[in-house]
Amino acid sequence: MDNKEIEILIFITTIIVLVLALTLILFFFKFQQKKTAYLLKQREAQKKFEEEISKSKLEIQEQALQNISWEIHDNVGQLLSVAKMQLNIMQVSLPESHQQKVIETGDIIGKSLQELRGLAKSLNPDTIKSKGLIESITLEINRFNRLNFISATLKVIHEPYSLSDEKEIILFRTLQEFFNNTLKHAKANKLDVVLQFTDSSLEISAEDNGVGFDIDDKSNRTGIGLVNMKSRAKLIGAKIDLISSLNKGTKLLISCPK
Repeated sequence: MDNKEIEILIFITTIIVLVLALTLILFFFKFQQKKTAYLLKQREAQKKFEEEISKSKLEIQEQALQNISWEIHDNVGQLLSVAKMQLNIMQVSLPESHQQKVIETGDIIGKSLQELRGLAKSLNPDTIKSKGLIESITLEINRFNRLNFISATLKVIHEPYSLSDEKEIILFRTLQEFFNNTLKHAKANKLDVVLQFTDSSLEISAEDNGVGFDIDDKSNRTGIGLVNMKSRAKLIGAKIDLISSLNKGTKLLISCPK
């Protein structure tokens, strides 16, 4: 075999090696593309599954709250109405010295009935849908002030607009959770809520002047339902931030796209 033949053989071998190498590179590249696409698809499926689970949980919670609302309004409310009626009947047959006490008891029952019906409305998702976010929050604020639970205020900045029913219910439930934490644990005497309507989003802040807590303590985050708040907010594309420190109160910030 002369030199020319050897050169041709080397050339052909080189070409074959290069083609094989290129084929392997292309195969590996395609494999990586398919692997990446598969992983992305899996992540999307997992994300969708988690969102569906969260939505199902919310639907179950809302249905439970609606049932409780009906029970309070229809059953407990009816019992209190009957009790008040019976007191009114008894009042006629009692001595005058006892009648005033019966009247006062009747007034207490009447106020209790009013408050229970107000509570029933705040639990019922249909009420939030019909009244809207601002009026629903206003009812809660007025209830707190009327019962002397706390001194609460609501401020609305710029021209309000309506969001979808799903967004308004989730935003209201998130605020309700914050309100409940404030009333139960914060030892606060002041609660201020601000709704700021911008062209692109609704910015909400709710702040109390209570004892606050260590935000870095994970047990606190679980106790105040922050994980639950954030999972709800994620469903509507909203962002939530909670700011707190010991003896400096707690502030909830929500940014919800219009």
